[in-house]
Amino acid sequence: MNPTAFLRVPEILLAGFLVPWGLVIGTLGFLTAWLVTLLLERATLTRHIWHLPLFFIALAILFGSLLGLALAP
Repeated sequence: MNPTAFLRVPEILLAGFLVPWGLVIGTLGFLTAWLVTLLLERATLTRHIWHLPLFFIALAILFGSLLGLALAP
């Protein structure tokens, strides 16, 4: 069984609520961007980034889009 099969439906049932697919993918993209930014900060590579909040937003959009393309219902 594919472990990502539950993300390939248009609505996901979480705790009795139907949550839109885009909200879950956007949240996963945000958390992935947060993890990447955290790893870059630990490696002190964020000092080379001009505007860190803008970079974080771009990463969240990038990862949300990539996850959305990969897990489209």
